[in-house]
Amino acid sequence: MKNQKLKLWTGIGVATMLASGGVVADEHGNAQDEEMMTSGKHHGGEGGEYHGGEGGEHHGGEGGEHHGGEGGEHHGGEGGEHHGGEGGEHHGGEYGEHHGGEGGEGGEGGEKGGHHGGEGGEHHGGEAGAAFSYFASGGEGGEGGEGGEGGEAGNSVSAVSSDGAYTAMISMMQGHMMAARELIKAGEVAEGRPHLTHPWVEVYPMVEEGLEHRGQKGMGPKLERLAEKAGDANSWDDIQGDFQTAWVATEEALNGVNDRGEVSPATVSRVVLALTKQAVLEYDEALEDGEFVAVHEYQDGRGFVEAARNYLNDRQSVLTNANKEAWRDANKALDNLQKAWPTAVPPKKPVLEASELYSAQARLELALAPYLY
Repeated sequence: MKNQKLKLWTGIGVATMLASGGVVADEHGNAQDEEMMTSGKHHGGEGGEYHGGEGGEHHGGEGGEHHGGEGGEHHGGEGGEHHGGEGGEHHGGEYGEHHGGEGGEGGEGGEKGGHHGGEGGEHHGGEAGAAFSYFASGGEGGEGGEGGEGGEAGNSVSAVSSDGAYTAMISMMQGHMMAARELIKAGEVAEGRPHLTHPWVEVYPMVEEGLEHRGQKGMGPKLERLAEKAGDANSWDDIQGDFQTAWVATEEALNGVNDRGEVSPATVSRVVLALTKQAVLEYDEALEDGEFVAVHEYQDGRGFVEAARNYLNDRQSVLTNANKEAWRDANKALDNLQKAWPTAVPPKKPVLEASELYSAQARLELALAPYLY
């Protein structure tokens, strides 16, 4: 994780270089800078917490502590932070924060209700991370949005103006939920519970305005209820009803992406790439010295790749009508990338090194290039 690795995502030229193994990027800390998000909302929950400033934040609750900002602990660039607790582990991934607590999710048995934690850090009304850089340029023709998006590394991407970013955010919710479902059904209930809370506490604040803009106002309460019930689940039967209700809400939101109810081949491709890029970042964060040290990061990555696969398959006709050969190539590239996650619980040794997975991501981008450029 601390080794130099491939982390440049600037279009097809760089993707070609990555695929050939010819580009070496900076240390993990600098990549973290790109992923960090600013935030500015107050969220309650158990003890409540305040998120604000450039990554600096105060987390309340029992034994509340101050993280980030000046005087705070600095991990992985500006705004990096460490969230302690017994046996605290590093959780970067989606939003580049460090979360601990016994069991890795702010307490034994995972999160309950308003507890805000979990791997990948939290996003409270802030801006999208590095995986959304695919939506940072284009406009109505490229992203299906209203006037396009701007901003380096996706920092100004809006779920209101970009159909692609909106879709990717909801698909990430589904990725979290798929990870939870697989784990709980397999009897790994304690591992699965936290993933049920992440759609509400991590992703919903990013996409909330986009949902309201599209008249999709019913999702929030359903995700919130799922998060609240997660800590009480001891089996799949305990949570299945609330899960299904929330899942249907995400499907309705995806189908209501715009007045046409459809997206372009370019947007489909960017959504897939955003999901897989986030998965690769999660995988990278999960690894240290050739071993998986952050299990939930690995699980998030697996969920995001499965979400990408589902989304790609569901939009097959959109892509094959435009270019059948590119569709076949993209599926092969995604198959190869997905090999990094053979099981819900990570293997003792990684199937692929992080650098190999970044190259696989670049090859997927090359395969989807006919739809993008």
